[in-house]
Amino acid sequence: MHKIKELHIQNYKSCQETKITLENYTPLVGYNNAGKSNILKCVDTLVRGKGQNESSFFDNTKPIEIIALLEGLDNTSLQHLSQQQITSLEPHIEEGSLYVRFFQEKPGTGKNSVVMGIQKPSELQLGVWTNPNGLPQAITTLFPEPTFINSMEDSAEDVSKFKASNTIGKLIAHLQKEIIDSKATEINKALEVVGKKLNLNGSQRLNELSSFDSSINDKIGDFFPGLSLNIDIPTPSIADLFKQGTIKVSEVGTARQSDFIDMGHGSQRAIQMTLIRHLAEITKDVAKQGKTNILLIDEPELFLHPQAIELLRSSLKILSNRGYQIIFSTHSPYMIEQSDIPITNIIRKNNNGTMVTTRLKEALEQTLLDNNSQARLLFDTYNLGQILFSDKILIAEGATEKTVLPALFNSVTGKTLGEHKLALVIASGANNIPNMIDILEKMGIATKALADLDFAFTGAIKQNLIEKQNTSTEECLNIIGKIQSTHGFELKGRHPCNKKGFRASDVYELMAAESDAKVHLDKIREDMKNHSIWVWSKGAIEPHLCFETKNNGEWLRFRQRLATESVENCVDDLDEIRDFFNWCIS
Repeated sequence: MHKIKELHIQNYKSCQETKITLENYTPLVGYNNAGKSNILKCVDTLVRGKGQNESSFFDNTKPIEIIALLEGLDNTSLQHLSQQQITSLEPHIEEGSLYVRFFQEKPGTGKNSVVMGIQKPSELQLGVWTNPNGLPQAITTLFPEPTFINSMEDSAEDVSKFKASNTIGKLIAHLQKEIIDSKATEINKALEVVGKKLNLNGSQRLNELSSFDSSINDKIGDFFPGLSLNIDIPTPSIADLFKQGTIKVSEVGTARQSDFIDMGHGSQRAIQMTLIRHLAEITKDVAKQGKTNILLIDEPELFLHPQAIELLRSSLKILSNRGYQIIFSTHSPYMIEQSDIPITNIIRKNNNGTMVTTRLKEALEQTLLDNNSQARLLFDTYNLGQILFSDKILIAEGATEKTVLPALFNSVTGKTLGEHKLALVIASGANNIPNMIDILEKMGIATKALADLDFAFTGAIKQNLIEKQNTSTEECLNIIGKIQSTHGFELKGRHPCNKKGFRASDVYELMAAESDAKVHLDKIREDMKNHSIWVWSKGAIEPHLCFETKNNGEWLRFRQRLATESVENCVDDLDEIRDFFNWCIS
């Protein structure tokens, strides 16, 4: 299946200089007004090759330029082109790939307002574009008119009014073909009966039509002697009849049938997406035709409940493997499966307009080969909805942070994590944190992390965040050696271990409580902050919150206290906690 693989957009709406990679199934995520819809519209503009008015130009003094890389062009995909078009395109196709350019110098919708061009991928840097005869027609043959479904206003347009390019049009066209194949003779006989009664030369023409002719001709002779008029009602073709097709809605408990446009937004969207799902089921052989249909949908999940969204996602995935290139914007994690996360495009807007961050797929390719475990952890069910739909990420170690940090953040700052566009992601172990930060930062997502103090003496040294012979860590290990006899814990070499009822993390907390450790810990904490990782001065979050144990009961009791008491009464060191949250959102 051939597809549009890449887009480079200049001066189109909010896309001043935007590059994006597309797949057969491409989710676009991002905040409202980031430019997701403009990217969908840009694909539509490219394929239609239609001139744009001023509203599509970011700067009216500069041209719109859209450059697309087409992939998968082979004999099957070219078979629908004329021989002249094939002859024009083939010299520019390299290994199934071809660059196509849409170029419009100034606003206007005239016939010659747009110049289309093609180029070999290996010659892109030369900037020389060829415009062979029939190029626009060749593009629209390769990619028939896209189906564009806007987020809210076009449900009725897409479902209740027949167009060759919309959902109801595609469904009726498919149904029409099936009926013609099996019932053409029967339908034509019925139409022939109608024709005999309505046509001018029909053998059984209705008397009412003949009387109408006579009454007119009695009068026209007064104005134009020698003329006669006859009303002719042609027999509709099968295609004409099907173009009148629409959707009627019946509800359980009533015999009344409603028009689609009379339904509520939720019902309209559900019906529309149901028809798209049905389209997926009945177009099993569409890929064999050698054409790629483009389906552009703005927020397909709108007004649908979670189970319906998952069914819709499944239907769109089926279509994406049956000759459709699916590109859609979404605000719902239910529209994105685990396997889709690496190819999901996160859309942002800054002073330079709409931008697309590095995808997870490319971010992983730029990092270590053993990062797959961190990537899987990063995008598990909990983390998925957090990462793709937030501006900033806070990575924390485990269950305590997951349970108490959101409520504590709200109590301290007066706002939720979401209000600051900050997502909390759980790493299930501090050793995963550095690689997770690396992946997210390569995706252009601002990321910070929270770790217990023991990580600074173990994983941070192993992963070269802190020097092995760091003076501050050495001094802290000396303090641990001094307090060993007092507390009775066991060491392995100079480092604490999990024996005699102590966890290694407990020993680091005991060390942190020693007054002579503070100066060294402050240096270690600054070193860790330089790597975007916060380490608690008391060793872990629990001592700061006066926790005696680490279990669900303790966490829930703390959250209940936060709901009924002032935060000052619930924590031991509000200043450090406040500093931590300010650091997170800075």
